[in-house]
Amino acid sequence: MVKNQFKGAFLLLGLCVSLSFTACQNKGAAESTSTETKSAEEKATGEQGLVVSPEEAGVSVNMDSNGDSFKPADYTLPVKDEYVYEYLGLQFSLSEKIKEAMKTKDIVMLDDQSPLDQDLKYALLYFSKLTDEQKNAEIGKMGDGYEKWQESLERIGTIGMFEKSLSEEEIGKITKCDSHTKLGDSKDGKYSYYLSVNSGADAETIEELKKTSVEITEKKDRPENGFVLAEKSDLAGDMVFSEDSGNAVTDLSHLQTKDIHGKEFSSKDFANYDLTMVNVFATWCTACIQEIPDLVEVQKEMQAKGVNIIGIVTDTVDDTGENREALEKAKLIQEKTKANYSFLMPDKTNFNGRLNGIQALPETFFVDKNGQIVGETYSGSHNKKDWTEIIEKELSALKN
Repeated sequence: MVKNQFKGAFLLLGLCVSLSFTACQNKGAAESTSTETKSAEEKATGEQGLVVSPEEAGVSVNMDSNGDSFKPADYTLPVKDEYVYEYLGLQFSLSEKIKEAMKTKDIVMLDDQSPLDQDLKYALLYFSKLTDEQKNAEIGKMGDGYEKWQESLERIGTIGMFEKSLSEEEIGKITKCDSHTKLGDSKDGKYSYYLSVNSGADAETIEELKKTSVEITEKKDRPENGFVLAEKSDLAGDMVFSEDSGNAVTDLSHLQTKDIHGKEFSSKDFANYDLTMVNVFATWCTACIQEIPDLVEVQKEMQAKGVNIIGIVTDTVDDTGENREALEKAKLIQEKTKANYSFLMPDKTNFNGRLNGIQALPETFFVDKNGQIVGETYSGSHNKKDWTEIIEKELSALKN
């Protein structure tokens, strides 16, 4: 059974609370304002020049229709034996009692970091207590309901990395905690790690959180999209990572899945092109849908250069199997946007773990003809001109 591959606090901040977002998590790069480089939002046209609105594409932008609400408690970070955050240089294991409380949603773990488009000041995992009402709460995908739900939770404690210039008073404001235990410093000397607790929380739970086993490791450089809370892939939820386990998210040579119409798709399909652009999106993500008409045009122009485009519709599969509602919506989106490339469903391995931990949609990566993931990862939507330039750059890098 495929796990929900988008757990974490930043996920549902990405439910397109504003149509000005270029990614369904954070505001993306500045949009071009010239006539030639209209954004995907401004230039969402089909072959006949008709504007494709989110509603026409099957994406609701109001809260009145069925499917526009969700239970935020279902989208918290999953229970694992070990958590590995390579961009923080941090890995930790929780006590059995904390894990049991997370399984019942009495406690949830979420994540937070300073703004993605600014220098990294902090990044943390935080633990909060849920009441029965908060466990069962349903909120709208639009608006600030999710932020209000987060704010309503009782903070227990945090594990985080903070810029050394921050005082404990400033850390207290960020963590909503009043007691801080320094765990050590990052190996590059720029950050300090703290386990912080809120002394007003349940004393027994605080003591359990303090039992967390934490190891400071070599910290990877911050990724291009700025998000440092992407966890190392662990589909089963119980893997202890070794140095070579990173290969799990670079190799798609054994991929076997199907598109939204049931047609088989495998790694052999990559062999037909020098480079395949893989655009990961969801049917609820407005920014994702608005860039598809531009991708259609890019697909037409780049095929002659040995480049293909495929989409992965993340919400067509959920914990119970196929999500029929999302499948039908994906078919409508493909029809309305005149997308002539494949919309794929996640397979049981989540594309060999590559889809795990994605925190912002759309996300795009590239695969060569041998099924190997190559080049850079791109977060957020882009217009036709930008995508053409990106593809040309990745194609040139591949050939060289």
